[in-house]
Amino acid sequence: MASSLAAQLAQIAATSTHQLDLKAQRAAHSQSLIFEKKIAGSQDFDTIFQVCHEGFQELCSLDSRFLSFRRNIFSDQSKTEDRGQMTTSQNKELDSVLEDFLSLVGARLLLTPAVKAVDWLIRRFRVHEYNTSFLLLTFLPYHTTPLFLNFLSILPEDLTQTFKVFLPYKRSMTLPPRQVIVQSASTNKSFFSALNNYVLQVSKSQAHYQGLVSFWAGITTEALANMLDSAKSGRMEIETRNKEDVLIRILPVLNDAFMLRKAPQLVVGCYMLCVVLANKASLEDHVLDNLMEAVTGSWTQTNFVSGITCLSVLSQQKHEKSLPSKVVKAVLRLDNVIEVFEELSGRYAVTGLIIGLIRSCVQENGKRSDPARIPFVGQLIQRAILSDSETIEALTILLQAFSDLQRQGLVADGMGKQLSDLLLQFNESDTLAPLLRKAIENAGVDITQLEMTLETVLQADIMPMEIEDADLLDFISSSQTQDAFAVALEPLSQAAITESSFLAPGSSLLFDQLAEAFIHGASTKDRVSRFIKLPVLRPDKPLDDPLYLSFFIRFFSGPYPVTARTVAISIVSSCITAMADKSADMQGILPYIISALADPSERVRREAAALLSLIDRLASKCKDNDDSNAQIWGRGCLYGQNERSESVQFLPMKDIYKIIHHALMPALEEYVLDPDQVGRTLTQVIRGPRSQDDSDRTRSESTGVEFKKPLRRDLFLFLCSHASKTALYTVKLRLLKFLNKVGKIGSLNCTEALRQVFDQWRLLSLEHLQRIEDGERISTNELEDQVLSIIYPKDMDAVDLLFSSLTSNSRSNRESFLTAGFNRLKEVWPSLEETHELSLANRLLQISLSLENGKLAGAAKGLLRSVDLSGPVILEFLNKISASVPDLGSRGPPSKKRRTSQNNMVPMSSMDKETDSVLQKMTFILELIDSSHSENHPELISGLFQTLTIIHHLKLQTRSEMSYLLSLNLGILLSIVNKWKGMPTRKINTSSIRADLIIDCVRTSESPQVQNTALLLVAGLATVAPELVLHSVMPIFTFMGSSVLRKDDEYSALVIDQTIDQVVPPLVQSLRNQKRDVVSGTSELLLSFTTAFEHIPSYRRLRLFEALITKLGPEDFLFAVFAMFANRYSMDKDVLATMTALASDCNAELQLITYARYLNLVKDTLQPKPTLAKTLLGVGSEDGRDPQKIAVDLLQALSHLLKFTSLRTKMSECFDSGTEQQVDKAHGLFSTILEQTLALSESVRTVKPVNSACGETLGTLLGTLSLVDFVDTIEVLLQRPSDDLRRKVIKLLENRLDSSNDRDKASQARVLSFLTVLINILETSPDILLKHAAVACIEKIGEKYGKKDPSQVLAAAKVISGEHCLGQPDRRIRVMGLLCLASMSEILGEGIIPTLPEALPRAIDLLRDTLAASDDDSQLHDAVYSLISALLIHVPWMISGEYLDNILQLSFISSNTDLAEGSDENRLEALQLLAKRVDVKEAFAGVERNWDSAVTQGSRAVQEALDVVRTAIEKHAKSATVKNVSVLMKLLCKAFDLRRLQLSPLNDGGFDEAEVDEIESRANDVAVRMIYKLNDTVFRPLFIDLTAWAVSGLGKKDTTGRVARLTTFYRFLESFFGTLKSIVTGYSSYIIESAVEVLKFSRCNDKATKTLWLAVLRMLRNSFGHDQDEFWQSPTHLASISEPLIKQLSMATNSPTLDLVAAEAIPTIVELAVAADSPDNHKELNTVIMKFMRAGHGNARGADNPYTRLAAVKCEQQLTERLGEEWLALLPEMLPYISELLEDDDENVEREVRRWVLSIEDILGEKLDDMLT
Repeated sequence: MASSLAAQLAQIAATSTHQLDLKAQRAAHSQSLIFEKKIAGSQDFDTIFQVCHEGFQELCSLDSRFLSFRRNIFSDQSKTEDRGQMTTSQNKELDSVLEDFLSLVGARLLLTPAVKAVDWLIRRFRVHEYNTSFLLLTFLPYHTTPLFLNFLSILPEDLTQTFKVFLPYKRSMTLPPRQVIVQSASTNKSFFSALNNYVLQVSKSQAHYQGLVSFWAGITTEALANMLDSAKSGRMEIETRNKEDVLIRILPVLNDAFMLRKAPQLVVGCYMLCVVLANKASLEDHVLDNLMEAVTGSWTQTNFVSGITCLSVLSQQKHEKSLPSKVVKAVLRLDNVIEVFEELSGRYAVTGLIIGLIRSCVQENGKRSDPARIPFVGQLIQRAILSDSETIEALTILLQAFSDLQRQGLVADGMGKQLSDLLLQFNESDTLAPLLRKAIENAGVDITQLEMTLETVLQADIMPMEIEDADLLDFISSSQTQDAFAVALEPLSQAAITESSFLAPGSSLLFDQLAEAFIHGASTKDRVSRFIKLPVLRPDKPLDDPLYLSFFIRFFSGPYPVTARTVAISIVSSCITAMADKSADMQGILPYIISALADPSERVRREAAALLSLIDRLASKCKDNDDSNAQIWGRGCLYGQNERSESVQFLPMKDIYKIIHHALMPALEEYVLDPDQVGRTLTQVIRGPRSQDDSDRTRSESTGVEFKKPLRRDLFLFLCSHASKTALYTVKLRLLKFLNKVGKIGSLNCTEALRQVFDQWRLLSLEHLQRIEDGERISTNELEDQVLSIIYPKDMDAVDLLFSSLTSNSRSNRESFLTAGFNRLKEVWPSLEETHELSLANRLLQISLSLENGKLAGAAKGLLRSVDLSGPVILEFLNKISASVPDLGSRGPPSKKRRTSQNNMVPMSSMDKETDSVLQKMTFILELIDSSHSENHPELISGLFQTLTIIHHLKLQTRSEMSYLLSLNLGILLSIVNKWKGMPTRKINTSSIRADLIIDCVRTSESPQVQNTALLLVAGLATVAPELVLHSVMPIFTFMGSSVLRKDDEYSALVIDQTIDQVVPPLVQSLRNQKRDVVSGTSELLLSFTTAFEHIPSYRRLRLFEALITKLGPEDFLFAVFAMFANRYSMDKDVLATMTALASDCNAELQLITYARYLNLVKDTLQPKPTLAKTLLGVGSEDGRDPQKIAVDLLQALSHLLKFTSLRTKMSECFDSGTEQQVDKAHGLFSTILEQTLALSESVRTVKPVNSACGETLGTLLGTLSLVDFVDTIEVLLQRPSDDLRRKVIKLLENRLDSSNDRDKASQARVLSFLTVLINILETSPDILLKHAAVACIEKIGEKYGKKDPSQVLAAAKVISGEHCLGQPDRRIRVMGLLCLASMSEILGEGIIPTLPEALPRAIDLLRDTLAASDDDSQLHDAVYSLISALLIHVPWMISGEYLDNILQLSFISSNTDLAEGSDENRLEALQLLAKRVDVKEAFAGVERNWDSAVTQGSRAVQEALDVVRTAIEKHAKSATVKNVSVLMKLLCKAFDLRRLQLSPLNDGGFDEAEVDEIESRANDVAVRMIYKLNDTVFRPLFIDLTAWAVSGLGKKDTTGRVARLTTFYRFLESFFGTLKSIVTGYSSYIIESAVEVLKFSRCNDKATKTLWLAVLRMLRNSFGHDQDEFWQSPTHLASISEPLIKQLSMATNSPTLDLVAAEAIPTIVELAVAADSPDNHKELNTVIMKFMRAGHGNARGADNPYTRLAAVKCEQQLTERLGEEWLALLPEMLPYISELLEDDDENVEREVRRWVLSIEDILGEKLDDMLT
C-alpha cells in the first residue's frame, strides 16, 4: 500500500506543473528564444504576443499557409489559454495544431520572424515541455548554428532516453557535432524511430524542405551503415538475426516514404538507404526485387535518374540477374531512358541493370510480350553502352532466348520475328558481327539450325581440326602457324637419328625440336600427316623400333597443350589400329595409358580411354598366343639400350588381357569423368577384396573380378618396375599415388618393390628438383611426399631405412627431404609395434639431446612432441631422469650452510655443464610426458615424485625457482590424480606419494602457476588418499590466505573452489573421528580465510565463503566466521555485507542457533580465562586486543546482522506456516538469545561501551519481532523499575515506529492503545528524561497512526498542555511538549481546539518569559513559533483579538532580540502565515493597533510589520483590500510620518536616515501593491487626501516637519509614477503647485532641503518620462513647471553643485523637453535656458557665474543629443549665444561649447563655421 502510494506520488510530482510554486512558474515563464531570462521573466503575455505576432504576420506575407493559424494559436484568445487547465482531448487537439505549425515553420527558422513566432509557442504553450520531441527534431537540422544553442538552453532537464545524447551539450552549452547525432541514430532505437517518424509526418503535410531532407538522408544513411556493420558477427545465425532486426526498423520507413511521390527529395534520400542496404545487408533476391519495385513505383520525371542509379546498385547484388516485370515496364515507360543509360554508364556501373533488363525483356512468352521490348534491347546493344565482353553476354542471352523460341516453334511472329530481325541486323554490322560469332560459341546453340532459321550465314568457314583449347591458341596465332610449322619442320627433315627411345632418361634436344614442330602442326590434319612421316621418327617400323611411339607417349605424358596431347594419343591409337593384324604385345604402353587416364584434362582422358579400348581389343586377339613367340613392343629397349630396359617387368599376354578387360574396362566411362578413379580401381584390384573397406568394396563390385594373389603380385611388380624405370616424373607421380596405397601384397611391400625410387630420389640435388619442376610442371613437394610414402609403416626395416637415410648423412640431406622424412615418420608412428616404438623413441631422444646437428635435433624434437608416446616409452624416458643424476645428494651444500641460509638455498658461483644438461633433458622429457596423455599412466607416479625430489635438490644447487619444471611435474601428477578420482575402482600404489614435497612447493615457490597446481594436487589427494595429506594440510591454508585468495583470475578461483571442496570435508571428518573440537581444530583455516578477506576480489567473496561454510557445516562454523570477521574488521561495510548475505541464506532456526553461539562467544570473550575466544579471537594472548573492544565489535556486528538479515521475515514465515515443533523451537531459541542479551547487558552495566553495544543489540533483536509483539514486549519491560531501561525501550519503540510501515489494523490499534501507558508515565513519573522520551514517543505515535483514532491523541494532547508537561519547570520537556502539540495540530486539525484555552496562554507566557530572560533560549522560542505556525495553518480563526496582539507584540520584541538565525526564520515564517491565514481585517487592524509597539522595538520590527501588511494585500482578494482601505491608509500615513517623527531633533533615540529610507521603500511598496488592487474611483479621493495631508497637514511654522513629510511624500510619488507609469500621469495635476513651491524654496546645497529637492526632481523625471497622454504638452501644465525647473540651473555655482545639477536637474529638464514634444514648447524652454548662457543676466548669482553658464551649455548639449534635429530647429536662435560662449572667459565653458558644436555638426552633417562668423 505504502509503496504504491509512494509511486503514485512520485508520478504526480514528476508531472506536476507547479501551480502553487511561484518560483517554478517564474522560471518557466522566463524561458525564451529571443529574450534574456531576466527580461523574459518580467514580460506579460500581452507584451509577448505583440512581439511574436509581428513575426507571425511577416511569415504570413511569405507563405499564405500560415494564415490558418490566425484562428487558433495566434488569435487574441490564445493569450488567455493555459495548457494546465485544458482537458486531455483539448491538449491533444492543440498538439496537432502546434505540430502542424512547427512542421511548416521549420524551413524558415533562420529568419527572425520565424524565431519570434516559435517563441510564442514556447512562452504561451510551452512546447519545449509538452512537445519536446517534435520541437527538438524541428530545430535539429540547424544543430551547427547559434540558434540551436539558444534552443538547448530552454530544453527541460528531464529529457527522455530518446534524446539523452543532447544532455551533455545542454549542460555545457556547446553545439553537438554531427558524428554524435549519427552515433545516437545508430545505437538509440527510439531516437532513430523518432527522427524517421518526424520526417515522414512533415513530408506528408507537404512541409518538407531541402535542408531537412538532406540532413535526414545523411544522418540516416550513415546510421544505417553503422548498424549493418555492427550487426556482423562470427556466428552466422546471430549476424542474420541482427540484420533482420535492422531491416525491421528501416523497411517500414522506406515503404511509407516511397508512397510520398510529392516529396521527390525524400524519395531520393530513400534511394540512398536502398543502396546502403544492398551493399551491406546481403539481401535475398525477393527482398531486392521488392525494393526495386518500390523504387520504380516512387520515381517521377524529376528524380528517375537517381532511381535508375539505385536500381543499378540493387541489380548488382542479385544472384538471379533477371528483373521483376514491374521494374521492366516502369523503365520502358520512361522518356529518353537510353540517353540516361549512356550518361550514367560513364559514372556508375549500370551494366548489371542493363543485362538484367535485356534478360527480362526476352523472357516473356512470345504471344504476351510487349512489342516495344525487343527494339529497346536493340537500342541498348547498338548504342555501345556495354563493353565487348558485356555485349557478348547480352548477345548470348538473345541467342539462347531465340533458341528456346525455336524449340517452341514461335519464331514466325511476335517476339521470335523481332529477335530474328534483330539478329540479322547485328550480323550485318561490322562492329557487332564478330561479337555475335563469339556469342554463338558461348551460347552453345545449333549453328546450322540457327542459320537455316535466319536464312543467312553467321560465321566463316573453320579449318579442320581447329584448335579448341586456350593454351594452344596462346602458343600459336592463326596468321603465323604455317610459317612457324615450316620453319620448325625443315631442320627435322634432314636430322640424324641419335635416339633409340624418347622414354630413356636424360634430356633430348631432338625431342624438344620435334615437340615444338608438333605443337605448331597439331592444328590441322595436313600438318600432322607431314609430321608423322618424318624419317627421324622411323614411322615405318613402329613395332620393331620404339622411337616412333615413344615420342608420342612422352609428348602426351608431358606438359603440353591439351589439343596437341589428344592428337598425340590419337596418333598412337591410329598406329596400334594399323598393327592390329600383327598380334603385337603393347603392354609397355599400359602404364602411360593409366597415367593419361589420371590426367586433369577430360579430353586427354577421353582419348586415353579410347586408346585403352584398342589395347583391350588387341589383347583379346593375342591372349591365346604363345608368349615365347610374341613380339613385345619395347622389350629390352623401352627405356634405352641399357640395363634399365632389361630389368623392366613384363607380364604374359593372357594376364594383360585379364587386367585390362576385367579390371580396367568396366569403369572406362568413370575414368573419363574422374581422374582419380583409375587409381582407385587399380588399388582395389591389387589389394584384393579382403583388404578393402566397405566403400572400396562397393566400388570394386562394379569390376566384377577377383584376381588371385600371384596375378595381383605380378601386376604390382609390373607397375612398380615402370614407376622405378620411367624418366617421366609426372608418370612416376601418378603411378606412386595409387601404388603407395596398396602398401603390401603377400610378403611383398611397396618399400621392397620401389626401393630404387626411394634411393634415387634421396640423392637428387636441389638443382635437379628445380629442373623437374620447371620441365614437367609438377610439384616436387607432392612428388617427394609420394616417394617417402613408399616407406611401409609396418615393416621395421623400411622404417629403419627411412631413419638411417635421415640420420646417417644428415648434413648432406636436402632440408625438404629431412622435413618430409620426419613427417613420414610421424605418419607411420601409430603403426609401430611397442618394441619398435621404444627403440625408435630412444634413438630420437638421443638425437634430440645431441648438440652436434641442430637441424636434425630440432626435427627429432618436433617428431617426439607431435606423436602420441606409449606408456612404456614415457616411463622409460622418466627413468632416464633419475638415472642421469645419481650423485645429486652428494653435491648439495654443506648442512651447516643449509641451516643458516635463507630458504635453504646456497648460491652457486656458476651452473656447470652437467647440471645444465640434466635440466635440459629433464625439461624435454617432462614436456613429452605432459603431452602424451600421462593421466592414463599411473605407473608414472613413483618416477614423478623422484623427479620432484631431484628438482628440489637442483633448486638448492642453482638457487633458481625452476617454476616451469615444478609446474610441469605437478601438472602431470595432477592429471593422474584427477583421472584417479574419476575411477574409484582403479588401484594405485600410494607408497611413493610424498605430501611434504607438494606442501613445500606451495610454501616456497613464488610462481602462482606452481602454487595453484600444487594446491589442486593436494585437493585431489585429499579426496582419494586423505590419510596422506591431512596431517600437513594446515600450512596450505596459511599460504592460501597470503597468496591465492588474493588473486583475481578464474584459474585461481578454480583452485580455491577445488581445495575447499576436496580438502575441507575430509579434514573436518578427521577431527570428528579424533573426537577433537572441530572449531578449534580448524581455527588456523578460518583465520587464513578471514584474514585474506580484504584482499579477495569483491565479486568472489560471498561465493567463496558460502562454499567454505557449506563444506565446514554452518551449524558449527557460521558463528565462528562471523566472530572472526567482526574481530578483525569491526564495522567494515564490505565485511558486513558479506556477513549479512551469508546469514540471509540460512533459515530462521539456523540463524538463531548461530546468534546464540555467537553470544556465548561474546560472553566467553569477557571472562577472566577465555577458552574458545582465546583460540578464535586471540583473547588473552600477548598480542591480543582488549577484550572489551572485541566485545563491542562483536555486538555491533551482531546488531547489524539482526537489523539487515532476513531473520524477521523467516521467523514470521515460521510462526505462520511452520509445524508446532518448529514454532516451539524458534520461540525457545529466541528466548534464549533474549535472555543471553539481557544477562550480558546486566553484567557489563559498568562498562559503558559494551553496555551501549548491548543496548543496541537488544534493540535490533526486538526489531525482529512484529510491531504487535514488539509493543507487548515493550509494555512488559516498562514495568521494570529502571528508568534508564524504560527510557531506552521507549526510544526503541519510537525508532521502530519511525522506520515501520505497518499499516494493518491490529498494529495500529495496539500502538494507539499504548498511548494510555505513555500518558500514565507523564502523569506519574518524576523522571524528566523519561517524560521527554514519552512525549517524543506520543508524537511519533500520533504522527503515524493518530488520524485513525483522534480521541486518543486528543487525550494525550490535553495532558501535554497541562501541568504535567508544559507546566513543568524543565526546559526540555516544555520544548518537546510544544513541538508535540504542533505535530498534533496537524493530525487533529480543528480537534485541537479543546486544548487551546490552556495550551495557547501557556505558550505565549513561555515566549514572553523567554524573550525577557537574559540567556538565549532559542529552542523554546522556536518551539512556541512552531506551535503558532501550526495553529495558523489549521485553526487560523482562533488567532484574533488579544492572542493576535500578543503574538505581534512578542514578535516585535523577538525581532529586537539577539537570537540565532534559525529563530528569525521561524518568527518570519509565522508572521507570513499570519498574514496569509488570519482574517485580513483582523490582520490590518492588528498591525495598525500595534504600530507604536513596532516602532518602539526598532526599524526591523517596523519592516516586519510592513511585510505582514504587504503579504496580506498580495494573498487576499481585491475586495478585501477595498473594504479595509481606510485602515490601510491610516497605517500608511503613520509609516509616511516616520521621517518627521524619527529624524526630528527632538527625538534623540530615533532611527537613523538609512533605516528610515529602508522603511519608506517598504511602505512605498505596500502602497503600490495596495493601489494595484484599487480602481480609480476608490483611489483618486484617497490620493487627494494623501496630498492634502502631506502638503498642508502641518502648520506653516513647522518648517522642519513639513519638509520631512513632503520628502517622504515625494519619495512615494517617485515610486508611484515610476511603477504605474503612464496610467497615473494625470495625477500630476494634483501636485504641480506643491512641486513648484518646493522647487522655489529647496536648495541642492542646503542640507535641510537637499533630500526634498532630489525627491521632487526624481518624481518629476518619472512623471515626464512616462507621459503618453500629452499631459505635459499642455501649455498650462508646461508653463507652470518649466521656468521653476529650468531655474535650477542657476544653483550651479561651484563644482559640487554643478555635479548635482548635471546629475538631477538637467536630465529632468531633458525629459520635460521630450514630453513637451512641440516646436513652440521647445522654443519656450530654449528661451529660458539661453538666459543662463549669457553673462549679466539675472541676479548676482545668475549667468555671471561660469558654473551656471556651464550647466546651461551641458543642458543644451544633452537636449541636442536626445532630440537631435527637432531641437536644432532652434539653432538660429542659439548661434549668437554659441558665438559668445566660444569666446567665454572660462576655459571650461569654452571647452564644453566646442563639444556641443561638434555634436551639432555630427547631427547636421555640416560645419557651423560659416554660421558663426
